[in-house]
Amino acid sequence: MYKILSICGSGVATSTLVASRLRDGLEDCGITDLSITEANVSEASGLIANNPPDVIIATTSLESVDLKGIKAFGAMPVLLNQNAGALYKEIADYLKKK
Repeated sequence: MYKILSICGSGVATSTLVASRLRDGLEDCGITDLSITEANVSEASGLIANNPPDVIIATTSLESVDLKGIKAFGAMPVLLNQNAGALYKEIADYLKKK
């Protein structure tokens, strides 16, 4: 099972929207066995340390977050629904190589 952490500034609506769209987009790319956790940026370091995801997708700056070398993707294409297909493919390709 692939684990994804969806991060936004407040950890409520935006990360939920991104997680929903990401799940659909990755399913279209053949990734169906996944778990997406939604969080705000202040929770992120603790979540990464205690249960490291395979990838992170974020709508906000991650400067204050210790990513521990985990690949992070910007979520704006998903949020704005502009060229999101290319991002879904990039994330799917990355996950399939793990």
